[in-house]
Amino acid sequence: MSVNNPISKSIKGALIVPGLPHLLKPELNPGYKKLTDALAAAGDHFAADGVKRVIYYSTQWISVLGHSFQARAELKGHHVDENWYELPDLPFQFKVDTALAARCANAIEAKGWQAKLIDYDNFPVDTGTIVADSLLNKGRFTTGMVSCCVYSDFADTTKLAATLKDAIEQDGVPTAVVCVSMLSGRFFTRDIDLREDHVSDPEDDKWNKRILALMEKGEFAEVEALLGDYAKSCKVDMGFKVLSFLKGIGALAQGRKAAVKAYGALYGTGAAVVAL
Repeated sequence: MSVNNPISKSIKGALIVPGLPHLLKPELNPGYKKLTDALAAAGDHFAADGVKRVIYYSTQWISVLGHSFQARAELKGHHVDENWYELPDLPFQFKVDTALAARCANAIEAKGWQAKLIDYDNFPVDTGTIVADSLLNKGRFTTGMVSCCVYSDFADTTKLAATLKDAIEQDGVPTAVVCVSMLSGRFFTRDIDLREDHVSDPEDDKWNKRILALMEKGEFAEVEALLGDYAKSCKVDMGFKVLSFLKGIGALAQGRKAAVKAYGALYGTGAAVVAL
């Protein structure tokens, strides 16, 4: 799937994936289908590579007071996206690795961060995690979910992810890390014909492709240096914070490169499936 060896002893690979419900209607747009097919192929690759667990870090699961970890062993329910409620409803069912959730929470609390375990029925799992899991998992993997704290900057998020990496590796379970995030975030502010969806601003499209090209060359330090301009110019989803999470788990280490499996538009935003 990627051009790299496993990230670590237990972490077999990582992805950046989009998470809008349009992906569940691939027949509406050829670009949607390319993204959907790439997500499904990534899940098949994980299964073939022996992955048993997927950890989701989604920019759509936002926390304010510290970091949250999903700890409900059997989590299921029915979600309707708050923006695109006319698109398919989103039933979900997760088998959560509760031992990992507790270990991660304990690990970051020991480093001085605030942590919370989430364990109750009908928790409103975010659209991004549900969409990604429905296309990647198909019941093959246990899961973990880490919230995206709005007050953790790039450096803090990198340190957090490095701490979580140590916690993940303690049980030796083959794991993949999936970061759910858009690229440019300039949505159309009017109804569009989904068959004609495209990146809403040509400059956003150029920026997205520039960043992805640098990642494919393994020039992650240059990408990091450009993040301020990229985020400001293109309203990038959470400032592309997922890059800091990937850095913390070791996915951006020297000598590694990204593999862009698909790139396209989702209601004017930039979307890509990127393997690391």
